[in-house]
Amino acid sequence: MMENNNTIAAFHIRSNKDGVIKLQTNKTYCWHIPKPLRNEPIQKGDIVLVRTRKGPKAALVMKVFREEFEETQRQYRRVIKVLERAPEKEPVH
Repeated sequence: MMENNNTIAAFHIRSNKDGVIKLQTNKTYCWHIPKPLRNEPIQKGDIVLVRTRKGPKAALVMKVFREEFEETQRQYRRVIKVLERAPEKEPVH
């Protein structure tokens, strides 16, 4: 059985005006993907709502991966929901 990805690495989104996204790229943060959100996998490029110390914030997903708590002993804040899916890639003919 293939294990679902349960962690994302993402940048905070500073602003999103007229489709232009400004990122805070000085640090990549990680969040845990709760089981209910794993049914429709989160992908690189998705915009998600995440929990932070300053309340819910939007973040742009850079990487999605599987991390075992038993191995890393790391606990992350959770992804709340997917705000916007990455555009589907057009097949190249």
